[in-house]
Amino acid sequence: MSELRYPNESREYRDARDVLLKEEQELVDKVRSVAKRRRGLPAGGQLKEDYVFQWANDGKVGKSVKFSELFGDKETLLLYSFMFGPNWDKPCPSCTSLVDGFDRTWYQVTRHAAFVAIAKAPADRINAWAKQRGWSQIELVSGSGSAYQSDYRCQGDSDDMQWPVMHVFRRQSGKIFHFWGSELSANHVDTVWPYWNLMDFTPEGRPDIPTPPQTFRSEFLEKNYLNRE
Repeated sequence: MSELRYPNESREYRDARDVLLKEEQELVDKVRSVAKRRRGLPAGGQLKEDYVFQWANDGKVGKSVKFSELFGDKETLLLYSFMFGPNWDKPCPSCTSLVDGFDRTWYQVTRHAAFVAIAKAPADRINAWAKQRGWSQIELVSGSGSAYQSDYRCQGDSDDMQWPVMHVFRRQSGKIFHFWGSELSANHVDTVWPYWNLMDFTPEGRPDIPTPPQTFRSEFLEKNYLNRE
């Protein structure tokens, strides 16, 4: 049994905390084990085509860029597709929450792998939203006019029915292969989502709400996703 560690804590608290510490360590070990097995996956399917996107970052909005060019000098590409279709008033609040965090960690991630966010909305609208959110680092592209989101299950039966999906691609011997995709529908990238993970540490836990608190509303999402029977 460990000694009391924090001021005025009870033995009851410490005993319960020690039990939970063991479970937390088991969780860490499980995450590492799954990550190791993920790294051992065989090569996925070769990229269907060298899709053409449009840049949505300041200084190059609307300029064409091929999928293969997104890698830059890296051999791995993380490509996050967020929910913002051509006829949406505003993007998905949850996806926005994720990209808020991705933008601030982009610099560290890109020491090792290319990292890009894509949406189906036109490049100028993505750029306008990025300015409003203060996204200044992560590379952004529009998949407008491309079949990428449809081919890689990032959308439903129309360009406006978008889904949040993280895909990882690997370049080997001059060819591009799919490595991994977030195929789980609920909390698909939960481990890299700051909001929900930080709330897990609080006594109240995660709020029972479908999307994180935001200063904006997406009427398209509320009408077509959250209020669907």
